[in-house]
Amino acid sequence: MRRRFLTPNQHTFTFLLHACTKNVNNHMGVQVHSQIIKLGYACHVFVRNALIHFYCECSCVDSSKKVFEEDTLCRDVVTWNSMLAGFVRSGEIRSAEKMFDEMPERDVVSWSTMIMGYFQNGLFEDGLECFREMREKGVRPNEAILVTLLSISAHLGLLGYGRLVHSTVEDLRLPVTVRIGAGLVDMYAKCGYVEEARVLFDGMVKRDVWTWNVMICGLASHDRARDALELFRRFIDEGFVPGSVTFVGVLNACSRAGLVGEGRYYFKLMVDGYGIQPEMEHYGCMVDLLARAGLVHEAVRLIEGMAVAPDPVMWATLLDACKLHGFVEMGEKIGNKLIELDPNHDGHYVQLAGVYANARKWEDVVRIRGLMGERIAGKVAGWSLIEVQGRVHRFVAGDRVHECSLDIYKMLEIIGLRIPEAGLLTETS
Repeated sequence: MRRRFLTPNQHTFTFLLHACTKNVNNHMGVQVHSQIIKLGYACHVFVRNALIHFYCECSCVDSSKKVFEEDTLCRDVVTWNSMLAGFVRSGEIRSAEKMFDEMPERDVVSWSTMIMGYFQNGLFEDGLECFREMREKGVRPNEAILVTLLSISAHLGLLGYGRLVHSTVEDLRLPVTVRIGAGLVDMYAKCGYVEEARVLFDGMVKRDVWTWNVMICGLASHDRARDALELFRRFIDEGFVPGSVTFVGVLNACSRAGLVGEGRYYFKLMVDGYGIQPEMEHYGCMVDLLARAGLVHEAVRLIEGMAVAPDPVMWATLLDACKLHGFVEMGEKIGNKLIELDPNHDGHYVQLAGVYANARKWEDVVRIRGLMGERIAGKVAGWSLIEVQGRVHRFVAGDRVHECSLDIYKMLEIIGLRIPEAGLLTETS
């Protein structure tokens, strides 16, 4: 086009930059930028927006910022949103916050970008609070925001926030799309309300494979194995083709219910009937199923025949089974292998010590505990959270940061006194 001495317009450059963005070709994009300046199109807002988006996609946030600040009068809401998305993508959440506060105008994309930015950076409470503020200002959420919020609520088990999203959908009379429907089913199932999830699932006019997967996995994780397997049969009868995730739910159902025969059948069906190569999750379900049933030797053979290298979790599952079923010699072998694979994981030492304790090998218990003390300097503390009256409270074992710490520990003392009064004894073996 340039060789023919034809003059491009602003649309030419937006398409060119879009092409460079798709290929993430920084060198070509910079050349296009130089042509934009040379031909005097740098003041066109559409071109500037495309430039900001291009540099953000190339992880050149500083370059995006320079373009953004070149002309403060040549901006629209898309300009601000593009720069906001750049900060979010690069993990500069505080810069994104500052920009969000300075925006002269916000649309649903602005709020969506900010909410997702909080979630991507692990600031779940801030993201949920941002959604509350968005609703208070009367902004109508889009599908992306709702699906993201449902996913986070499901992941963290925050039923209150999940219900808030559900009520928002109903209040605004938003269409329950397949994605929103699947998100609601997933949220209720993961928050422990599997019956409510099932009612929603049965009421959906249209379902995709993911929706079926969510319901099958939800039933399986709540020990509703027969219901999960019945739903899987309906899934097949309606002409759907199961995928890898579907069989994770099915095998998990068999594992939790101890259905060894069914587990073997579905594992074979997955490989031979649908040509799905087993992944770590499938092997994990089968190992757990066999180990729970006391078929430890068969579980070992399955692990040894795996196409992929087994992870430590699988060996840890077997070690638990050895402790439960009294396979001391095998437990010793697996425990030492685990410690060799991951010498900094305190759980492996505790498991092996438990195997020795069950066999009353007290000298070995002391030896393993001593080894753990020598090799592991400190343990990374795990945290838990609980949602009460719309607020998320986070806890670490032994901390006293929470404003209600005195009351919490006082209640723990009362519980400690009441347990023996009720005739309950602590199992210390």
